[in-house]
Amino acid sequence: MKHHVVIEDWEGDGAIRLPDDVLQEMGVDVGSTLYLLEEYVGTTRCLVLSKTPRIPDRVDELVGHWESFGKIASDLGSKDG
Repeated sequence: MKHHVVIEDWEGDGAIRLPDDVLQEMGVDVGSTLYLLEEYVGTTRCLVLSKTPRIPDRVDELVGHWESFGKIASDLGSKDG
């Protein structure tokens, strides 16, 4: 999902208005807590709106796959023996 938003003035503070269809697609509503995170894509600094306070590192995701592969390989090995 990709949307263009504009930072608006709200009583002297910056505010980002999120359309209702975006809120629905994210599964949130008025009053929900969202986190604005700074992430890098390559060397480009990006801001990410997230329902969790932290986005797992890509390394964490890869290690999870390795662990799953190890379990599957172990299960297959025990069936052969």
